[in-house]
Amino acid sequence: MVERVTGETICAISTALGGAVCILRVSGPAAQEISSRLWRGRVGLLEQRARELCLGTLLSSTGEVLDPSCLCVRMPGPHSYTGEDVVEFQCHGGSLCARLTLESLLAAGCRLAEPGEFTKRAFLNGRIDLTQAEAVADVIEAGSELALRLAGRQLAGHLGRRLRGLYEELEWILSEVESRMDFPDEDLDWVDLDELQQRLDKVAAEMEGLLRTRVEGEIMRGGLSLAIAGPPNVGKSSLLNRFLGRDRAIVSSEPGTTRDTVEAQLTMRGIPFRLVDTAGIRESENLVEQLGVQRSRSSAEDADLVLWVIDGSEEIQSQEIPADWACRGTVLKVANKSDLLSAPLPGWLMVSAKTGDGLDALYDEVEKTVWSTIGGERTDDVAVAARHANLLERALDQVKKAGIPLKSSDWELLAIHLKDAMGQIGRITGQAVEPDVLETIFSRFCIGK
Repeated sequence: MVERVTGETICAISTALGGAVCILRVSGPAAQEISSRLWRGRVGLLEQRARELCLGTLLSSTGEVLDPSCLCVRMPGPHSYTGEDVVEFQCHGGSLCARLTLESLLAAGCRLAEPGEFTKRAFLNGRIDLTQAEAVADVIEAGSELALRLAGRQLAGHLGRRLRGLYEELEWILSEVESRMDFPDEDLDWVDLDELQQRLDKVAAEMEGLLRTRVEGEIMRGGLSLAIAGPPNVGKSSLLNRFLGRDRAIVSSEPGTTRDTVEAQLTMRGIPFRLVDTAGIRESENLVEQLGVQRSRSSAEDADLVLWVIDGSEEIQSQEIPADWACRGTVLKVANKSDLLSAPLPGWLMVSAKTGDGLDALYDEVEKTVWSTIGGERTDDVAVAARHANLLERALDQVKKAGIPLKSSDWELLAIHLKDAMGQIGRITGQAVEPDVLETIFSRFCIGK
């Protein structure tokens, strides 16, 4: 178990500069004493009630007024975010006021916090486990409502509780095994081997269930690449603009208007996408347009999902996707300009970028394709990240291997497998984790979080 952190008092600006209010956070053993030198209220900071927001004047380290109307709250540890004494100043927004306040805190004895150090201290002081600490970054980086909900559940401890349940079950089995090793000649009330195997099987099944959420976790956190490709002048850029609800790409009736890929972020049915609008695919003598076509092909072949768009009012055969393209993702065939047609085209998703008709059906098909073709298991509970999945796979391997020595009553080897599995789970929750892993995790964070 990682020990509590003690020592230096840290400070940082915790909100983006330029807003109406700027929050500066101070945490550590001297947080209240240092902050009391810079703030004057109806009563002194050390006398004001804990966790009560009070109005006062914020001073510089030299006694000059920085903000005559500053709010301040003190939160004594261990009942604070970091588990230490914490003070937060809420001053007027603006980079100058925030910068001068930060400089005053540093001059008064604080140290500038490192990226993610407040959350790291919360973990080291036992306020949250490592999965919750990672969820803080996921909340900040969430690119869709679904991603935000998943991060919120992880921050609330859903994943950590399930993993601790697995750890405690393995710990119980290990205690049973070690009692057989310590007292081999005693006739104790041991659980029979079939029950031990059943409990191992239940742990393995729970791990496999968590691992099946890996794809959803990767999709929600990183998003998928979606390429819009097809012949020129079929409405690809118009469709992109319709998706985004704004003019992101230039639209013209002149073929070859899009010469390069145009990228944008998009959420469709709660799924985050990195959207790429590509140049129209056609033969051209223009060198720049040829390069655009090559990039279009590369983008489409590398994308997780491709919308191959044609002009539904024109002859179809000449607009089909080239046979020599090797797209690794699923290709959905989309016929644009449905408003000009009297009947749907068999095998094609009918849409109109001009009117918006057919977009809901297209969104439904995209959602269905992501979860059925690309893979993954929809869950409203948790979705493990790549780091979690890698360690869970190792733990699951050890649990499955444990069944062999269990059958032969090789208790020593069984204990080794169980301890290894517990160690892998502990690396996920932070019950057993290397310092370099912590550095990698918290380097994702911005300063002030």
